Amino acid sequence: MKERDILNKLKIKKVLTKDNHLKFNSFKPFKVEKIYFQKRNFEEVLVLESKGKIFEYWTSQDLLVPPWQTHWFQLKDNFLLKLKGKLLEEFISKATLKAGNLNVLCKKIQMSYPTFYNFVNKKGIEMISILKLRKLLNYLETSYDSINKKIEYTKKGNKISIENPNFPISLDNALGGLLLGMVVSDGCIYIDKKARNCVRTKYSSGEKESIKKFIEIINEIYGKTFIQSEYIRNCEILKIGSSIVGDSLLKAGAILGHKARNDGPVPWLIRYGNRELKRKYLQAVFEDEASLYSGRWGYINLSRYKHLKNLTKNQRDELDSAIKHGRINKFPTGHENQRISVKSALERSDRKEIRELLLNSAPRLLSGESELLGEFGITNRLWPCSLTKTSLGNYSLSYTLFISRKEDILKFYKEIGFSLDNKYKKLSKIVEDIGGKKIVKTV
Repeated sequence: MKERDILNKLKIKKVLTKDNHLKFNSFKPFKVEKIYFQKRNFEEVLVLESKGKIFEYWTSQDLLVPPWQTHWFQLKDNFLLKLKGKLLEEFISKATLKAGNLNVLCKKIQMSYPTFYNFVNKKGIEMISILKLRKLLNYLETSYDSINKKIEYTKKGNKISIENPNFPISLDNALGGLLLGMVVSDGCIYIDKKARNCVRTKYSSGEKESIKKFIEIINEIYGKTFIQSEYIRNCEILKIGSSIVGDSLLKAGAILGHKARNDGPVPWLIRYGNRELKRKYLQAVFEDEASLYSGRWGYINLSRYKHLKNLTKNQRDELDSAIKHGRINKFPTGHENQRISVKSALERSDRKEIRELLLNSAPRLLSGESELLGEFGITNRLWPCSLTKTSLGNYSLSYTLFISRKEDILKFYKEIGFSLDNKYKKLSKIVEDIGGKKIVKTV
């Protein structure tokens, strides 16, 4: 199919506008900047790119896949699937009948003969790779989507990754907003160099309720997912080895690697998404990261960090001079860092560039979250709090977001709220102290 024909088809479906904007319910329009074909082994996929966001039109399926969705056929070719019941056997039988015999079938779909032979002759083969299944279904002219709910599990290596996977996996919903909020807070996504650069996902918390909530969300979105757990210094750490989880979150704009070092923004899916996505994202972020203080002058705050990069020699010398007046923090791991308040650091430097550096370097993530609160009418302020020199010699700047006015705390209570019991009780206490009325707990 030619590019022009595909674009005309998308325009007829009113997914693509005349001025090349992709439109989806509940999202801001996406301006298409690049259009090109990609080969996916034997298939062609038309890619529509918008500021790094990849929309894939699978010509064989007449299907446009947005980046907040992950279909089974988008997984890496060597991923293995186990289909339910005797479905795979039925597919192979139908394809063999259509081709005439198994040898001819393998030649037609350009696959090796032994794999299908071993399966048909009960040689212990139960699973099939993504690539082979695509080729088999394509030959049978069977829709890829028709088996979405007929996959028993996915597997890569020796362990089952996800049982009863929920394809197509979608993050454009309340659970997706919660998960992205948790991942950019007490979670992280990283590259495992020991496992051929597989994308891993991790989440840690000392709160049992948070751990339980994270596991429930993962299982609801992806299917029953294999999650490893370990305890380190009263903190439970969850590790998800399946790259299906990490890759899908990265497509939605989650931050890869060290958040303070990379200084990434709020995930684009949240920024482009509807009010409910933003609400759930903020709820998860504040449940993981916020501190709440009750009393007549109660307030809510949220702190994030940013590494200061590309410092000039003069800037580093000034910061080194100021940090000497701070305090030394020692950790159980044996590491030490030096810390000083930004106010004290500024008192020890009269250089304009240092003042501008410390007063105008809020983390992008926190700045974006401040803007999201503003969309709910919740006024807040950002304040530079502390400067830290790490054991590796890097400078890290801490900023804190404050919600302190009575009317803004009440708006946060009504618009965002908490689902975790501990945070909900604390917020309710603040609301009572400032004269507000209790409302039903957010779920």
